[in-house]
Amino acid sequence: MTTQNELETLLRQGESGKAEFKRSADNPEAIARVLAAFANTEGGVLLIGVNDDGSVDGFSDEGAEWVKAKVESIAQRVLPVPIEVGIENLQNRTIVFARVPRIPSYLGPVTSARGFTPIRKGDTVVDQETSQYSSLPSVVGAGGHARTELTLFVAMSFREELEPALVDYFAAIKRSVEKSEVPFNVVRIDLVEGDYEISQRVMDEIDKAQVVLTDLTLSPSNVYFELGYARGRGKRIIQTARKGTALEFDIRNWRTIFYRNATELEHRLVDELRIAYGEVSKSVG
Repeated sequence: MTTQNELETLLRQGESGKAEFKRSADNPEAIARVLAAFANTEGGVLLIGVNDDGSVDGFSDEGAEWVKAKVESIAQRVLPVPIEVGIENLQNRTIVFARVPRIPSYLGPVTSARGFTPIRKGDTVVDQETSQYSSLPSVVGAGGHARTELTLFVAMSFREELEPALVDYFAAIKRSVEKSEVPFNVVRIDLVEGDYEISQRVMDEIDKAQVVLTDLTLSPSNVYFELGYARGRGKRIIQTARKGTALEFDIRNWRTIFYRNATELEHRLVDELRIAYGEVSKSVG
């Protein structure tokens, strides 16, 4: 557990590779980058309610509780491991702190929706570029033989204004395709250009797909429709949902990959995509 003495020591030492100060939590993306950078490097502590020079403004008791809840929500969305988030009194003012451990290598790195890996360099956060989402894995298999490119249709909520983490989840799906190194062409209906009636085009795209990934986070009615149609058409299904999602009774008995955040979703999908490709490619190759 983090103690008041530890936080006071960090405050006196100033920002460093293992300490960051933020005046507020009004910029969730900035908070997320700091947490991810600590996780990807050597771990560290974020102090919120503290200015860059180490002076403490703090929050009211009610404000501190709000900031704590917000940081906890951001951490759950971004990091694959739980972290300690708490409230402490420094210089007779109330601040919020978040202690982030370095994540195990098999769970990393933590990446952003834009495809960057934040790391800590001194007292700053630096984004390291990773692979580009749009690139497809090689379609050349063992012995130089071309592997059949299959279509992965992704059915998920588009309500990013309601849940910004949906952007991270879709980015994680695309990264998992790259890491799986199997040739899937990823299709999502809102990214298909042209003039068409949506429901019919959805069914047409599912008909053309060999594998359908349905993410049931937020329990969107359109995804339940698409899942039912895909099962009726005999498609290979990968069913996912964020932990805490209440599945309808006729869906619960099907295997579902539950995840806490985008990093865990990405990690768990890689082998699942390889298995699905191996099963389906035998029948279409």
